[in-house]
Amino acid sequence: MTRLGFSKYIPDLGLITHYSEFGDSRVHHINPWIKFALLPLIIFDLTVVSNATLLLFMYLAVFIFWVASESPVVLLVYWYTTPLFFVVSIAFFLMFAVPGVPLISYGPLQLTVQGLEFLATLVLRSLIGVTYGLTLLMTTKYNYLTHIISKVMPSPLDQIALLTYRFLFLMLDGLESTIVAMKSRGGLNFSGFKEGATFYGSVLALAFIRSFDRAERVAKAMESRAYDGRLASSYSPPRVSYGGYAFILSAVFISVILCSYGRFSLV
Repeated sequence: MTRLGFSKYIPDLGLITHYSEFGDSRVHHINPWIKFALLPLIIFDLTVVSNATLLLFMYLAVFIFWVASESPVVLLVYWYTTPLFFVVSIAFFLMFAVPGVPLISYGPLQLTVQGLEFLATLVLRSLIGVTYGLTLLMTTKYNYLTHIISKVMPSPLDQIALLTYRFLFLMLDGLESTIVAMKSRGGLNFSGFKEGATFYGSVLALAFIRSFDRAERVAKAMESRAYDGRLASSYSPPRVSYGGYAFILSAVFISVILCSYGRFSLV
């Protein structure tokens, strides 16, 4: 059983891999090609659709998809923290610049109904993307991921994506080992925010420097194993059935409808 990472608010790649390899829900048994085909459709809809009501229904759909994968809901709530922090920190100031029906006015600042809707749409878009992306990763085996990415993405982008995904495991393990070592030596007793920020900044800087040495060792190891620019996968996902193709066409049709009627605000 994999262990949780050094922060419960950051997605644990080891835990994601554990659920993807050993999960046995109905979502795990969906053809990986179908789940990957839905990803660009969802991204396209998130780019075009601006109707908060339709975005809310899209979020409910992907959340049900997450629940059906039998993944812990509490993990999803924790992992929402990081994307919500970045989205809200940026959109909070931008929503005061959106014109419309005023709600609250304080000097030059004015909060409007459209401003609140703007904030809600950005939050929903981020939650939809994060929820479906995590569901895809937690229900698809890594061997299937490598095969599909190598078929869909051009070279060398596919190799860069696959190596980056695997290298994140090593980097996070290194960070966790460093923090655990410091904690065991009583090095995490901070007297204030500034001291804590300085410590974690130095840990990240150390991990960044060590990543170059680790990357060089990985490159030499791959060259010694006759790496020729391709990561061959001995596993291939099952072929899509006729019902799967019908489902993808239905998803495309629904996506077109969302793009046609979701550009306008209901407020």
